[in-house]
Amino acid sequence: MRSHSERRALPGFSALLTHSTPKLKDVTSPPLLSRTPRESIFTSISLTSPPPWVTRALSNLEQGEQELLNLRERQQAEVETVNRELDGAAIEAQREERRLLEKVEQDHREAQRHLSQVKRENAAAVRVVQSLIDQQLRKIGQLKEQIQRWGITAGESNKNQLQRGVAEVTQPWELSLTLKRVSFVPSPQSESLSLGEIDVPKTRVTQGLRLNRVSRSLSMSTIEGDKLYKVNETQQDMKEGAVSGLRELEEEGGPAALDSAYLVKQFGKQGSGRTDFNLPSGVHATAKGQLFVVDCGNARIQVTDLQKNVVQQVSPSGSERSSRICNYFDVAVNSKGLIALTCAAERAVLVFSRHGRLLQTFGGTMISSTNEELDAPRGVTVNHQDEFLVADIKRGTITALKLDPKTGARLERTVVTGYHRPYLVAACLTTGLMAVSERGNETGRVPCIRVLEPGWNTIRILGVCSGLGPVLTCPWGLCIDSDGDVLVTDWGKQHHRVLIYPSKGVGWPLVTDNLSSPRGLALLPDGHVVVSDSMNHCIKIYQYK
Repeated sequence: MRSHSERRALPGFSALLTHSTPKLKDVTSPPLLSRTPRESIFTSISLTSPPPWVTRALSNLEQGEQELLNLRERQQAEVETVNRELDGAAIEAQREERRLLEKVEQDHREAQRHLSQVKRENAAAVRVVQSLIDQQLRKIGQLKEQIQRWGITAGESNKNQLQRGVAEVTQPWELSLTLKRVSFVPSPQSESLSLGEIDVPKTRVTQGLRLNRVSRSLSMSTIEGDKLYKVNETQQDMKEGAVSGLRELEEEGGPAALDSAYLVKQFGKQGSGRTDFNLPSGVHATAKGQLFVVDCGNARIQVTDLQKNVVQQVSPSGSERSSRICNYFDVAVNSKGLIALTCAAERAVLVFSRHGRLLQTFGGTMISSTNEELDAPRGVTVNHQDEFLVADIKRGTITALKLDPKTGARLERTVVTGYHRPYLVAACLTTGLMAVSERGNETGRVPCIRVLEPGWNTIRILGVCSGLGPVLTCPWGLCIDSDGDVLVTDWGKQHHRVLIYPSKGVGWPLVTDNLSSPRGLALLPDGHVVVSDSMNHCIKIYQYK
């Protein structure tokens, strides 16, 4: 219990509180009489400054709250970033899918193209071998017929010749055909696409076709009278790298370096002047180095000297010819100076003297023409017997004309059949070898070059098998040199070029640049090759050996 003195002190404290009551009425708190003494004390303290620990606690809470808000914002930003990355990855995956699908489709088209090419080359190889077999069978048949007809009454010399022919045709010979074989090789390779910690395996689709070329050996004997001609053609194993999933064995043989010809001279420009050209076509080089060029657009023949200066012009349209006819194609000159010019429009061969006077017209429908069974003459050249050889693309023949050196009249004629759309013809005056270009068609016949020996037997077929050189697309100018090398201008799908097929080994492109529709080829005595660059309206001379 409180003491008496303590009880007396309490009224003094109450008076103090009562004295401070008017200040409390100025605030919105309830009247002091309704509060307990303890509540009144705390209210008086809160109206002053709070204690330090309160301030620290509130500050810590506010800091914690701000950190949580910042953390939530960072998490939201990170989620948005990841979502954007995922969306971008999905878009890239779709693009990659489309790219792969396009690549597969492209590889498929490329594979189909290569397979079609393989089929064509196999078919061409079969035709080559079949032609050689048929040729050998014809020789055997001819020999059998001769023996049956003259065997009983044959003299000693004929008997020896027949026996020698039998020995030659029955001696061992080999004819082997190797076709390209194709097998599908699936690719074992794979790739993976990584997203963060997630690995999504992705299989790359590829196509593999392995083309194997094995060695080919063609060897057979043919008889022409008492002569023996032997054909040998050998091809080594080849290997070629993969192209769009197609792996083809490339060539191990062939020339060590693919030499290119280089330009040594160029002359002429577009026009109708004396030294101008307009779409030059066929070209012929004489043994002395003169050039005879068919200036098709100007309906004339331009003749150059040894320095390639124009010294003479032969204008058929100005002498007994209709000026409206100007589709002159090819030209050749024999040792006597007779000039033979083929005209596609008139379907004829025009023969002129060395001075440009028209002497004869063979074929065609002109009144003064001589019917030589020519329907569509194109290429013309001179062989080692000084005969004019004319290729008829419609009849499928090569006609040899021996002409009178003064009048141009026909003395002898030989017609060789069995060619498929022969276009241009070339001959070597020293070896007697000939070359004939055949045009392909849409029925499966491919363009090619036939090399013939003097007895008209086919000994080589060029331009149909990539293993022996470039595959021909559209052959034009043609010539063959004393080494048996064949040169031809080819109008490819992408560019025009001059190709060479050596007598031994694999052919290659000789001239690949700055040619536009080259139409004619000729060989000069000094080892240069002449090209009539038609759309560039000029003549170009290259060193190739």
